[in-house]
Amino acid sequence: MGLIKKIVFGDPSFTESQEKKRKLFMYLVSGGLTTLTNFVCYALLDLLVKADMMVSVFGFEFSLKVAVKQVVSWIAAVIVAYFLNRITVFRSKGNVVRELLSFTSARIVSFLVLELGLLYLMLWICELITKVPYTTPMTYINILMWSIPFTYEYMIKLINAVFVVIANYVLSKLMVFRKQDMLDYKAAEDNKDASPEEIKENA
Repeated sequence: MGLIKKIVFGDPSFTESQEKKRKLFMYLVSGGLTTLTNFVCYALLDLLVKADMMVSVFGFEFSLKVAVKQVVSWIAAVIVAYFLNRITVFRSKGNVVRELLSFTSARIVSFLVLELGLLYLMLWICELITKVPYTTPMTYINILMWSIPFTYEYMIKLINAVFVVIANYVLSKLMVFRKQDMLDYKAAEDNKDASPEEIKENA
């Protein structure tokens, strides 16, 4: 358990190179958990919500049901992603409200461009190539008593998630978690035996 705790939360014994690798690993783990949250919410809504409506914007028709599923699953994923990134990846001690607002703003950008824009484009291309609706099952997944259809739509959403995870890491690093707010073990070790005056000078 000790090693797992070090990997999840970091440790002063890690070198700079090891810490970078730990951060990357934990971002992939948190990205995977965020993607799972997003996908499960999306699939549950797909099973629960049967009504749909086609909406036309600038001559382009899209499914309102897909948009609603994306928005609801995105909100759930953003909440999970923020706390996982704050605690395990960037180990930030910054103001939660400021970070959460910045984090949400950054995610809105990736949501509009990738999770809506790119997703609809990929769905359109899929139907153009396969000549079948994207709601067509590719296979069925059996979970307990349920047989859940794995559609082309789900496959595209998983592919789309790869682009989303990469983009969100870059946006989080640039826009949300400030370097001065991140826990610095090296600085903590250097200041351990220093006087209050010396700590103030180094700050």
